[in-house]
Amino acid sequence: MRTKTIVLIAMLVLVGCAAAPEKLKSVAVTESARLMPPSKPLASYAHFELQQMVLSPAVQVEEGKVKEAQDLEMRLKAIVQPMLDRWNAVPKGDHSGTLAIEPRLASLKIVSGGARFWAGALAGNSSIDLDLVLTEKETGQQIANPRIKLEADAMTGGFSIGASDENLKDYIANTAGQYLLDNYKN
Repeated sequence: MRTKTIVLIAMLVLVGCAAAPEKLKSVAVTESARLMPPSKPLASYAHFELQQMVLSPAVQVEEGKVKEAQDLEMRLKAIVQPMLDRWNAVPKGDHSGTLAIEPRLASLKIVSGGARFWAGALAGNSSIDLDLVLTEKETGQQIANPRIKLEADAMTGGFSIGASDENLKDYIANTAGQYLLDNYKN
C-alpha cells in the first residue's frame, strides 16, 4: 500500500510540473526577441522546408543523448511544420526561392527523472544548445543562424523530480517556432 501511495504522489508531482502554455509562450517571446533577426524577411520566400536535425559529434556518441535529440526534433517538428505548411499554402505572387531551416544540435544534457529522484540537485543542470540555420536553398546564402541556448537549473529539477528538465525541450521548440513567426514579415 505504501508503495502505491508513493507512486501516486510522484505521478501527481510530475503531472503538476508540466510547462504551462502561458509560461512557454512568455519564455519563447522573450528568448526570440534577443536573437539576431535574419538578413531578409522570411515572407519574401515562396517555399519553406524544415530539414532533419543535425547532431554534433558530442551528441552522437551517447545513445541516451541521441534519444533525447530525437524527442526534441519531434517536438520541434510538431510546432514548426504546421506553420511552414500554412506559409507554403499562401499564394506568393512575386516571391521566389526556398528557405531551408536546419536545426543543428550543438549540445544536450537532460538529467533523467531517475537521477533527479536519487541525486536531486546534485545531478546538475540540464541544457540544450541549438543553432537554427536558415539558408536560401538556391544560392546557399545563410540569412540567419540564431543560437537558442537554455538551461533548467538543478534546484528546480530536484524539486520537480526531473519535470523541469523534460520541459526544456518544449521551451527550445517553442522558442524556435516563435523566432520564425516573429521574422515572417510581409
